[in-house]
Amino acid sequence: MTEAPQNGIKGLKHWRYDLLAGMQVALVSLPLSLGIAIASGAPPVTGLISAIIAGLIFPFLGGAYVTISGPAAGLAPALLAGMLLLGGGDLAEGYPLLLVAICITGLVQIVLAFFKTGRYAIFLPVTVVEAMLAAIGLIIIIKQIPPLMGAILPASETMLASVAKLPQALLQVEWNVLVIGALSLFLIFYLSKSKYDWMRKVPPPLFVTVFGILLGSVFGLDEKYLITMPDSIMADGITFPAFGEVFSRPELWWSILIVVITLTLIDGVESLATIKAVDKIDPFQRKSDPNVTLRAMGVSNSLSSIFGGLTIIPGGIKSRTNIDAGGRTLWANFYNAIFLLIFLFLITDVIAMVPLAAIAAILIYVGWKLCEYKVFTKTYAIGRDQIVIFIITVFAILGTDLLSGILIGVAAEVVMLLYLLAPSFRFVLTGRLSFKRSCCLLWDNLRSLFKTPVIRVKKQEREGITHYEMTLSSLVCFNLLPLDKLLSSLPSKVGVTLIVTESGRIIDHTAMEYLHQFEEECVRDGRAFELVGVENFIPFTRHSLAARMQDTTLIKEQVQRSKREVQMERLADQYKLDFQPEPTSILNTEGFIYLHRGADKEVSNVLSGEYLGGHISLYDYSHTSAPNYYTKHWHTIITSRCPADSGSQIPDMVITPGHYLERYLVDYDEVVLPSSNKLTAKYRLYTKQGADPLSDIPPELIEFIVEHDGFYLEIRKGIMLVFRKDHALESVDEVSLLLSLAEIYNRSCVKQGKEQDRE
Repeated sequence: MTEAPQNGIKGLKHWRYDLLAGMQVALVSLPLSLGIAIASGAPPVTGLISAIIAGLIFPFLGGAYVTISGPAAGLAPALLAGMLLLGGGDLAEGYPLLLVAICITGLVQIVLAFFKTGRYAIFLPVTVVEAMLAAIGLIIIIKQIPPLMGAILPASETMLASVAKLPQALLQVEWNVLVIGALSLFLIFYLSKSKYDWMRKVPPPLFVTVFGILLGSVFGLDEKYLITMPDSIMADGITFPAFGEVFSRPELWWSILIVVITLTLIDGVESLATIKAVDKIDPFQRKSDPNVTLRAMGVSNSLSSIFGGLTIIPGGIKSRTNIDAGGRTLWANFYNAIFLLIFLFLITDVIAMVPLAAIAAILIYVGWKLCEYKVFTKTYAIGRDQIVIFIITVFAILGTDLLSGILIGVAAEVVMLLYLLAPSFRFVLTGRLSFKRSCCLLWDNLRSLFKTPVIRVKKQEREGITHYEMTLSSLVCFNLLPLDKLLSSLPSKVGVTLIVTESGRIIDHTAMEYLHQFEEECVRDGRAFELVGVENFIPFTRHSLAARMQDTTLIKEQVQRSKREVQMERLADQYKLDFQPEPTSILNTEGFIYLHRGADKEVSNVLSGEYLGGHISLYDYSHTSAPNYYTKHWHTIITSRCPADSGSQIPDMVITPGHYLERYLVDYDEVVLPSSNKLTAKYRLYTKQGADPLSDIPPELIEFIVEHDGFYLEIRKGIMLVFRKDHALESVDEVSLLLSLAEIYNRSCVKQGKEQDRE
């Protein structure tokens, strides 16, 4: 493929891929959209209306490439709270009023996009955003427990009220409904974690929905435990916004404003976070435009509300389904909407047979993915300062509401930074610092949090290429915007050096993540980049993106090494390799397909050095990918570079076990292997157009990977990357297999180089 697929008319030539992907996305979107509407307190049909409008509008406005938009579980608690607030506790009365707020939210988003405010999301601390999602997950789980058991309770305005009603729900248990709910809950967790590919052919939400229909029919469930669908979609399924009532009732205006601010904030933050995560698993490595996406969401929200639909944002689960199904452009979203439209009108009676308990199980699973224990352990690994902010934000949201909780979380971040920067109060008590001076320092530190970190910009020429050298002070989430604007204004090919000087005292977690993402973009675009001075800051933990400070009172403690580190260090000594145990962020400078995917990419326990004439690097590698933002995938990987003097020219190729990562090999063609080839039964071979790798693959390498199943092998620019697909971290004994492969590869490079010299 000569160029990455584009949206619009040019994207129609990929219709075969997008049509099939759109159908698979629709099968996932159907139960999710129904469930999100129910969780929002709205009629179930409105979820489908929202998804259909999103699919019909979003592809024509662009902003992203493989992102699927529609109603999202993350906004369900905000919509439910807004409906209860506007309706005075009455969902039926509040729903038409909420539609007005959604329409206004869409218009606000369009205006914000016009002023290019998408980048302002950087102002929010990463931990506060993740805590918001975790709190939303908890809210969804608790609110879905009653319908899972068959208890029919009125909606609660607050989380505390929902918790207080749980004992009442236990007294109303319907055992038939509970059996359906419990089995559905077990199935969706089991199927989603299954390692067997054949069990993943049918999307777990769809499987659970069908299972619920069958079991509900066997039990003969009463209609009140089933999804309610209108007799006529056109006549009874569409609710119009109550603009007239809002304009005639000034007492509603303040409540409308609160709902609009809440929806705008959460919608914008979650939308931008999702497209950023989806971009990282896009096989074509395309980059979405946050402001265009924000405008598209604004138009979609306004139109959705006019036809009775809910808020629309990009969805991680549906977007991942689209990528896995081979979707290439936003036309997949359009086809998804067409299939949903067909489902809406042709199988309405079937939809009305879906038990609410099955939908509750799906929503509980979605909520769990937002707040599972790995979310907390990941945050704690980044730093104790972050887990404090995280817990404060979660409890603030649960105790108040989403908007207030987010503001409390941001305030907690400000207080935390001030505490870290402020001199100890014992200096005042011991007379080393006056109280007045301490107050002045506190004020100066507060101002520095919002003051531009850019001290000086110097333009130079390096080897004929324009290079910008920027001197920086402290970097925190609240002052990143000026730096981001400056970097965005530079020409795309100029080099950049960022120097964090001794005047800077702190780099927080959000800033570390921003710097790493910018460095990744520079590597991907072939742009020269240097980050200088960060090594002088002491990190709070061993996490590569932990906050760090430059403070003489801090000391680097000798951390007790884990059993894994000790074993890997002994292995390094055995093979006379350098050893680096600390986790560091990895940059995919060689452009390996596998290392393109996902986020939070780290390497640890790195063994590197010369090995049998070549250079190897063996390390424990981890990454996350949407929609499982907090689940780390681990592999022990080895890379081996051909000896410099071998003269070998092995072509780029990928050997995969079965169809593993097939969707990401967009720049490669599959080689049809002869039946006599030993690879045929277990592996597939891909290479660049016109290359003939069969003659270049060493026979002993083929024999080795055939003898040992499950190897993923990629050769790029003469460097081989290898790991075993079904293994996480290899034991020390198993590492010898990877080293054996490196030995075979290095030996083959030398052999091939000699043969080429003779020719």
